[in-house]
Amino acid sequence: MLGSETKVQHILRGLDQSLKRNLNFNFLLFGHEKKIKKHILKFKRLNASSDIISCEDFVKMTDKPSEVIKSKVQTSMLQAIESVSNNISNAVLSFGNTGALMSLSLLKIKTQDDIKRPAIASIWPNLKGESIVLDLGANTKLDERYLVENAILGSSLASILFKINKPSIGLLNVGKEDTKGLETIKIAADELKRLTENSVLNYKGYVEGNDISIGKTNVVVTDGFTGNIALKTAEGTARLFQSHLKDAYKSSLISQIGYFLSSISMKSVKERLDPRVHNCGILMGLNSLVVKCHGQSEYKGVSYASDIIYSLLSNNVNERIKQYVRELKDKVNN
Repeated sequence: MLGSETKVQHILRGLDQSLKRNLNFNFLLFGHEKKIKKHILKFKRLNASSDIISCEDFVKMTDKPSEVIKSKVQTSMLQAIESVSNNISNAVLSFGNTGALMSLSLLKIKTQDDIKRPAIASIWPNLKGESIVLDLGANTKLDERYLVENAILGSSLASILFKINKPSIGLLNVGKEDTKGLETIKIAADELKRLTENSVLNYKGYVEGNDISIGKTNVVVTDGFTGNIALKTAEGTARLFQSHLKDAYKSSLISQIGYFLSSISMKSVKERLDPRVHNCGILMGLNSLVVKCHGQSEYKGVSYASDIIYSLLSNNVNERIKQYVRELKDKVNN
């Protein structure tokens, strides 16, 4: 709870809301003890279900991961990660420096045996329901091996969360034609086609940015650089849409009456497209569950992320993903 721009009161309020829905949740809160105690007293249920671990040092948003590993050995982020690696906690929820979180998680929690590089996956709303998009910033290097691994990780998560036997996979590109895109993407596409022909995956070809919102495939695969830009663009578009919608309904008395009559439906739309809610990423490929939220999250985003963690833990998703990846890797090797 240190080092990010998310306010302590927002984090506590979000956790408290999640706790009301997930009654047997317990929290270890790493941060300034006095500051946390000052605000947590407002939330009696959360206060009773939490232990505070006092920390003074923290990772700044501007810190380089290499410097964090070398010199910052008592930070709140590292202690939270170590609580998972030492089997004290089941998952980490962080609002801090993404690079440092990834580096420390790799160092302490480590990747699954069959995965070289983790990826950040997120659940995105679309016209057909939801899809898994990855990588959203964990690994900005464009490499065909990582793209194929992302396809395997995304397929495993989608199959479990969406209860689909063979989720459809799309590879994000500048066009749908086979001749378009960088050579690395073309090599990855060829490998995904081969795996599909061998009944390992269900690759459907290239998808473009607008296909994500349409829900053309259950999984959208990209590199972390492109994925992070797509994520920020989608969030900005959602905020722009909400702002224009709000202004439109305030423009006249008739508009306000129309909003009142359709308020229930409009509330559902706003909640579904609220970028504050869909702002968490799941670090896929690690031995334990790590979830990253934006450094400027509000309580709704905190609550959503906490709910996601509870759902993933309750369904033993990480262990099931390990098994799924092993089975797919066995098919690949055979």
